[in-house]
Amino acid sequence: MTMSSVSPVWPEVQPRVATAAGSISKSVAASVALLMALAGCGSTQPERTWLSLPLELGAPSTSTTATTALTPTPPSRALPPIRLLRVQIPEYLQSNHVRYRDSASTLAEWPGVRWAERLEMALTRQLGLQLHELGEAGWICEDPCHTQSEGGNLQVSYAAMDFDRAQARLHARALWTLSPAPGSAGTLQQGQLRLSEAVREDSPAGQAAAMAQVNTAVARGIAQQLRP
Repeated sequence: MTMSSVSPVWPEVQPRVATAAGSISKSVAASVALLMALAGCGSTQPERTWLSLPLELGAPSTSTTATTALTPTPPSRALPPIRLLRVQIPEYLQSNHVRYRDSASTLAEWPGVRWAERLEMALTRQLGLQLHELGEAGWICEDPCHTQSEGGNLQVSYAAMDFDRAQARLHARALWTLSPAPGSAGTLQQGQLRLSEAVREDSPAGQAAAMAQVNTAVARGIAQQLRP
């Protein structure tokens, strides 16, 4: 009797089973990815408000100001051009989040509100505009200047600029320094101001308005010390 050999079926079936399993896994993964994409398209992004310092100030400031001149005021004279350097602010304010003080040692943020530009840039521009109006024409230029600043460099630094919501007031302490231009006969001039401004509206816009008023009061205090 001649016996014919029969090839086993398993070696032929096993690759087919593996291929089918791989196809199912890819199909499931594609379905999951599609569902996640659809869920993302259906979700709504939270609304966001962009805040800036007001272009025009409202009623006169109610700031209480204490000014200290750390160096004697020079005699009256025509003031040469001064370069205004970028305003310095505390690191906790160097953010596009709008922050306020909710206790002596903690800060909070207005939800959904962001500064439209860096706060120190906005303060510098507004300070320059205010100084320009308070002094002689052309005596202030923002860094970089297109002309030589014979009057030196003016640096304003806010050691604090905090909106206390519980008190509805913004408290600030500003230091300013006028460094003489290299090679000039000028002397270093310094001063500091402590200010407290009422925040008339408990909102981000109210906080921004108070900051602008404080910045204007700082410009007024500096101009009184520097202008002829």
